[in-house]
Amino acid sequence: MADTAEIEPMNSVLREAAATNKLPFYDDSKATEADLSSAAEVQNKLKVAHPTVNVGTVGPTAMGFSAGNFAEAPSQIVIGFSKGRDAVAARKLSDDVVEALSKRWRIREVPNVETSGAFPLKDCNG
Repeated sequence: MADTAEIEPMNSVLREAAATNKLPFYDDSKATEADLSSAAEVQNKLKVAHPTVNVGTVGPTAMGFSAGNFAEAPSQIVIGFSKGRDAVAARKLSDDVVEALSKRWRIREVPNVETSGAFPLKDCNG
């Protein structure tokens, strides 16, 4: 997905999900890529995803999500959700995001959520 042509549609979906849940949306992708590229100049083994994805949201109760990619698999976007102090609102947000993204892209759940510390999706036992 991290093809440049796919990033803006993904950002739009995530921005809309944040807005629907009355949350701000941030996109620090360009600054993150610049920071990583700068660090890579002195750390010759540091790989940087091009383009770099670093977007998300966080609300006043500390619930939200962040999405990003890694140099080793730049076309795969990882999204992590935090439930903060409002598990019900966090569940709605995660459901909204997964449903919206699923309309265009294939979504995979984190395996072994019981041991990963991940906040499971609604069809998980947790």
